[in-house]
Amino acid sequence: MGAVNQPDDLLSIVKDLQRQIKELRRGTLSNAVLSQGSLEVRSPTGQVLFRAGDIPWGGTVKQGVASYRYDGSMSSVAWDDASGSGYWAILDEAGAIVASTDTVSGSGLALPYLQYRSMPYSEVLTPPQSTTSATFTPLHRLSGQKQNPWIRAYLITQADAATTGEVQLAVGGVAISDVTVIPASDNSYRTVDAPLGGPHMSFFNVDVEARRVTGAGAIRVGVGFVSGRQS
Repeated sequence: MGAVNQPDDLLSIVKDLQRQIKELRRGTLSNAVLSQGSLEVRSPTGQVLFRAGDIPWGGTVKQGVASYRYDGSMSSVAWDDASGSGYWAILDEAGAIVASTDTVSGSGLALPYLQYRSMPYSEVLTPPQSTTSATFTPLHRLSGQKQNPWIRAYLITQADAATTGEVQLAVGGVAISDVTVIPASDNSYRTVDAPLGGPHMSFFNVDVEARRVTGAGAIRVGVGFVSGRQS
């Protein structure tokens, strides 16, 4: 019966493991393929902070990525499936979804619900604020706390027959938007955008100014809604 070289085999295995550990220590991961399971990033105490691959979600397992807080609660998740029905969400500390995409329509937000504004239809037909001044006159003030870098005003403009005018956004009498022309006999919706000055979360006051350019009638302006917008 031949000799069994187990000690030599074990020694070879240990040496090979040592070699692999050294390679891992001095090398960097440049390419990796994960077809099942998940890749996790953990805190020094062992808490999962990030997971890529299999993500527990709604009683099922999805393929995507998720981030976690130190208390183990999920803070964000993004996943997709074979049908192309992707999903993205941000969660608060209690596990409630505070922002997410709409998977049913495949377009836009599911949460949060956004508010919309109403106004009397008579003000659509004839905005109550008007001017006959040849210089820009404030007709509305838009106030808020800066979140987006730009502001968008959706305006209703009207001009009497044979009368033209202009409208703009201004701060302290200084224009911050381009001038929008209001033609004669106008009754239209117009979008006027302008960059907002000041730091993030600062309070702002922006005036909607209008003036008459030609004619003897009036220029009227109403505000449909105001929102922020990206640069």
